[in-house]
Amino acid sequence: MKYYYVYILKCSDNSYYTGVTNDLEKRVLEHQNGDDPKSYTYRKRPLKIVWYELYNDINQAIEKEKQIKGWTRKKKEALINGDFDLLIELSKNRQVCHSEPVVCHPEPVEGQTNKSLCKKIVITGPESTGKSTLTKMLAEEYNVTWVKEYAREYLSTLRQAQGDKSYTFENVIEMAKIQLQKEQEAIIQNDLVFLDTDLTVFHVWIKEKYNKEIDWINEHLAQAQNKIYFLCDIDIPWEEDVLREHPNLKDRKRLFENYIQILENNKLTYYIISGDIATRLKKCKEIINLPLRGDIEGVIHPPHSSLKGGGYI
Repeated sequence: MKYYYVYILKCSDNSYYTGVTNDLEKRVLEHQNGDDPKSYTYRKRPLKIVWYELYNDINQAIEKEKQIKGWTRKKKEALINGDFDLLIELSKNRQVCHSEPVVCHPEPVEGQTNKSLCKKIVITGPESTGKSTLTKMLAEEYNVTWVKEYAREYLSTLRQAQGDKSYTFENVIEMAKIQLQKEQEAIIQNDLVFLDTDLTVFHVWIKEKYNKEIDWINEHLAQAQNKIYFLCDIDIPWEEDVLREHPNLKDRKRLFENYIQILENNKLTYYIISGDIATRLKKCKEIINLPLRGDIEGVIHPPHSSLKGGGYI
């Protein structure tokens, strides 16, 4: 299954450009870099992406693109600003959208880069393996953006509202979509970004708890070859937390192997990061500094052919 983005760019002359693509990050960079001198946006740079929606049907995406292109400026701005009441009022047929998007981002995203595709570094792994601590330290070390684990924020709020830590399958899917949205926002805005988990966590979580696999999650993971993954080892002590579910060492080892299997199956670039936090930070910096001297693709090829120890740093 493929995914398609309908997007709106705001040009330097304050006009809007609407397009459709199967790779939003790449397409926006092409616009920004002026790859096509005949393009409407070529003489209207710099550009800002101010809205996008993600579809899993190309026909729906094309239909949406055509629909928006026929709208007035006021109607487009209602969509961009997330003012759906005004959008409905302005719509002759009182219909906001022809179909339901997989992910919707109604807020402006600024700060486009024209340097290179964003370097995306994911810190992933089972519970209580120091992911958030390591992500924060790396972001501070390089003075760049990091995307926090949304599930913790979501579950904490849900627990306060319900008085317990229960959640549903639908809750997990919602968390996954929002985590992906936050990741996409950060990637569009920055040259280098650290991600405190990504869809690998939700793949393992959903498989473990519900014995299900989600097609759109699998599709995104299959297309994640331009990321570097730091897989945090389980060699640090478990820390109790009301939101955590798997303190048993046997379970932790099994879940850790599940992460390796996902990374292997999708042929993703990964390193297993072990040791205390200082050792982990040092090793991560050694790895990161290689691609920062060049393009991220093709620079790092860690060993990941064995499920038993291959790729350890």
